[in-house]
Amino acid sequence: MHIVTKITLALGIVLLIGSAVAMVVGGGSFMGDFVENPSGTEKWSGTSPTTYEGEFQMMAIYYVFVEDGSTVDVELVDGDQDSRFMPCEEDQSCNLINTAGYTYVGDISVFVDGTWQVAFTGDGDVMIREQTIDLGGFLGAIGGFTGICCSFCVLGLGVIFIFTLKSSPKQQLMVVQQDGTIQQVAGAPTAGAAPAAQGVNPAHMVGGQIHPSYQDQYQQTAPPPQQGTILPPVGGQQPPNQGF
Repeated sequence: MHIVTKITLALGIVLLIGSAVAMVVGGGSFMGDFVENPSGTEKWSGTSPTTYEGEFQMMAIYYVFVEDGSTVDVELVDGDQDSRFMPCEEDQSCNLINTAGYTYVGDISVFVDGTWQVAFTGDGDVMIREQTIDLGGFLGAIGGFTGICCSFCVLGLGVIFIFTLKSSPKQQLMVVQQDGTIQQVAGAPTAGAAPAAQGVNPAHMVGGQIHPSYQDQYQQTAPPPQQGTILPPVGGQQPPNQGF
């Protein structure tokens, strides 16, 4: 398997595992408060008609409850389309949150942190409960999900590399010894490089050739060429060509 393929697959696996852990941990932290305390914690309670003024945060949901059997109108003073009171009829959540003695009528959300006023008109007890949002857990869950998607892309790229990238086979160099035996040597000489002559110091080689300053030295020590022996005629016939 090609080294690039191995690195790509390993990176995809590590990213997948890390992202899955981040999504589980972040999602668990984010959903923990909703599961343990679905109606939030009490922020304020009073009797309508009245106006409540207090600090509201963007990363929180404020549930509004009225006394069972009472009719109370709720308004976020100076609110707009982003910061307002949303009746439960709009998102069909009227039966999702329950508190003893009270009826859930909607929630308040603000786009800007700060001091806001909530006006109540009608007769009956009212209560505001706060549900904070774990921003770190929320971002961790989103980041983990995004990482999982990216890891699948990386793994898919690694699978493509399996079929497109092939490792180059290792070349083997066969050396014939003086006694006639053959020795296998791992690797092969670099393409285009001439093998060093037998008995030549590699330091005297330049570009696969003996450096001119050392040529006389090796010419003096070079063994004399072997002479072939021609056999006499046998039976009056010239022997076959013996390769000389």
